[in-house]
Amino acid sequence: FQVANLLAIQVVEHLYRPLLHLSKGPIEVSPVALNDGERDFVRDLSEYHASHPEFFNGRELYLLRNMSKGRGIGFFEAGNFYPDFIVWLVDQDTQRIAFVDPKGIRNLEGPQDPKIRFHQTIKELQAHLNDPQVILSSFIIANTRYQEVGWWNGGMTKPELEEHHVLFQLDDRSTYIGKLLDRILA
Repeated sequence: FQVANLLAIQVVEHLYRPLLHLSKGPIEVSPVALNDGERDFVRDLSEYHASHPEFFNGRELYLLRNMSKGRGIGFFEAGNFYPDFIVWLVDQDTQRIAFVDPKGIRNLEGPQDPKIRFHQTIKELQAHLNDPQVILSSFIIANTRYQEVGWWNGGMTKPELEEHHVLFQLDDRSTYIGKLLDRILA
């Protein structure tokens, strides 16, 4: 628990800047310089929060934005990967921390790319925390359509890519946030 609290304090106070805290009050977003995929992700998460209040009963949701490379959180294990966001879901005594990166994936190496494989690598980092109340995960929110990357790894299906924590923002606009949150809780 002490390690988790230290991680939370470091992340919130030093490495990530709060971007969005969803509660019953008005929504405030900063900084404004989000690319289209990032902006859409923030809006979609906010809309999901507003339209699914039962899901958030007893839970707190925070969205934080990574600071610039060199000052934010980067993961050497994933090819010096700096995810754009943390989705921090506090569910009773459990902190579920998901590193989320909305991005075009057409030019990635496919499922073997370190940024995509990070959904597995982060579980090794979680094991080092040795705290069952802290659950780490990682997701790529693809703003590339599935049909543009279906050739990866011999034509993986969309459900197979979702098992690698790649969710398709443009193809599944009405469902990808729900899939993200369900996988964070799984």
